[in-house]
Amino acid sequence: MATSSSSSDLAGRLDKLYEFEREPVSEDQLQSGRRYPGLFAGEHVAATEFVIGVLFVQWGASAGDLIWGLILGNALAVLSWAFICAPIATRVRLTLYWYVRRIIGPGLTVVYNFVNALLYCCLAAAMIGVSASAVIMALEKIGIHIAHPRLEDVYPNSVGWVIVVLAVGAVVIALAIMGFKALSRFSTVCSPWMFLVFIGGALVSLPKLGEIRTWGDLVEVAQTRIWTGRPYEKYIGPVPADVPFDAAALQAAGRVPVEINGKNYVIKQTSAEAAGGHDLSGPGPVATSAGTPGLYEIMPKLGFWHIAFFAWFCNLAMHVGLSDMALFRYARHWHYGFYSAFGMYLGHFLAWICAGVMGAALGEGLKPGPMADAAVGTAGLLAVLIAGWTTANPTIYRAGLALQIITPDWPRWKVTVAAGTITTIVGCFPAIFMRLLDFVAIYGLVLMPVGAVVFVEHWVLPRLGWCQYWTARQRLWMNPAALISWALVVVLSFPIEDFTGGRVRSPMEMAELHLFFRWLPGWFIAAATYLLLAPVFGARKGGDGEVEALEPVVPMARSSHAVAAANQTGFRVGPLYWVSGAVAVLSLVWCFGSAVYVFLLDTDAGGFEAAVSRFKTLYLVATVVYFVAATYWYAQRDKSAQQAGM
Repeated sequence: MATSSSSSDLAGRLDKLYEFEREPVSEDQLQSGRRYPGLFAGEHVAATEFVIGVLFVQWGASAGDLIWGLILGNALAVLSWAFICAPIATRVRLTLYWYVRRIIGPGLTVVYNFVNALLYCCLAAAMIGVSASAVIMALEKIGIHIAHPRLEDVYPNSVGWVIVVLAVGAVVIALAIMGFKALSRFSTVCSPWMFLVFIGGALVSLPKLGEIRTWGDLVEVAQTRIWTGRPYEKYIGPVPADVPFDAAALQAAGRVPVEINGKNYVIKQTSAEAAGGHDLSGPGPVATSAGTPGLYEIMPKLGFWHIAFFAWFCNLAMHVGLSDMALFRYARHWHYGFYSAFGMYLGHFLAWICAGVMGAALGEGLKPGPMADAAVGTAGLLAVLIAGWTTANPTIYRAGLALQIITPDWPRWKVTVAAGTITTIVGCFPAIFMRLLDFVAIYGLVLMPVGAVVFVEHWVLPRLGWCQYWTARQRLWMNPAALISWALVVVLSFPIEDFTGGRVRSPMEMAELHLFFRWLPGWFIAAATYLLLAPVFGARKGGDGEVEALEPVVPMARSSHAVAAANQTGFRVGPLYWVSGAVAVLSLVWCFGSAVYVFLLDTDAGGFEAAVSRFKTLYLVATVVYFVAATYWYAQRDKSAQQAGM
């Protein structure tokens, strides 16, 4: 009886974690801008940054193309959040998953939200997989060996990997259940420290790539050792006997690429290390030592526009696809969309660059855990683990909101548990984060057309004098114009060739349009198609059905008495508040300063490795001090702000 009562009490408390799943956020729940920088930085200074930053190195990006491409692409992403997603969210105060129901109809909403949730679960699974990489490395330090998946692995390679993924997933689910405020608090505390882990890891790794004493030295190392402009070569295996070309002639001619099913391969002598399991061989000279001929895939090369478009669309479903309405429905003003810059330029610029430096220094493929450990030690492993949580948490939160719309009798926390369970199971399959760039492109392409439909319905139809929400007014089960627009873009752009070995190709592939570029014409095709078909199916004649009015929610004004009280009392805090804040800041300063100190050391002099070892130990101490002090400081700040009505 006691167990039953405790379970009932827990379920009751969880049921109270209401997040306005089917109605506009109320005025008293609107959040100030101070929550959004940490939320965006925490989500986008993330575990996947370790993977994506290394992929740019392996895919042959040059230093200049990378920097300028990221500057442009991230600026376009920030503008998409600020001018497309945030204005709609702050006007209707609904999640996309519920708002879309009155536009595309309840039947199509079920399909769309299921697809949305499934793709978000896969994305969160990649984050969990990256975090599991850190846990495996930490276990290795205490003598527990678990095989890390290799670049070519699709299925779990050990029972230990599965157990670690399940454990990490359980923590992520628990955090995602807590809702928007808990996510923002967690991200705000973690993000400054995570950012410094990337910076510190890059500074400590740079001396391993070459002596750097001047700006010219740094540029040379960047161009010749990190972003060389030459793609890496992935070891596939021994040369098959039935290869469709003359292997002996190709090997004798040197590194002459051969195209097979749209991919380039080369044959060269394979060292024992490569044959024994190393994922990658860099773009160095052909090995001439004893070995066996090996088949290597030349990874595709990324140029300026590839990088710019990837930076723009890697969060396509969230800004142009409008999924971040779930976050901005709490914002007091639409211009909070510009806070996304904290995520883009701290995460998708500096963190990607720093991850590339660490990956080039390690040179062992997509292994975030070992990469962070080699650079920063145990604190780096903790960063990979926490970075996975800070990204997976809001992603599962979105997936739970999407599924909750099609499971109306379930409270959000139960749906989040279901979504998290699916996510964790998918995370056991390492292919989901080993091919992260391709997956990010696909999930954005699939969800983007519905975002275009919502944009046209919300802004364009009223200006043309047509009936807004005509599907709901006519009590239609499905909006046929939306379905055709969505299906048309998916058929035109989906990379079916990647799943059929090139036997079936999409129209955009036949037009030689790179996967990273397909979303932009796809958005305009979806918008134009919907604009043409909507009047055909009834947008002009409207309907007599009732639709719940959605008036803009005006941020609740504080009374003059509350303002006066806040001005008089300010934050009601004690001396420990200021002490803890100072300790947290000093911990971060020490983390940065110690990394700079190691960077400036002479690598040719004795004691460099010992200095790096001390750095890793003290960095971990500073990390523990920071989290204790910052958690206390933020909790007191949040509590005092609420008491003051701020």
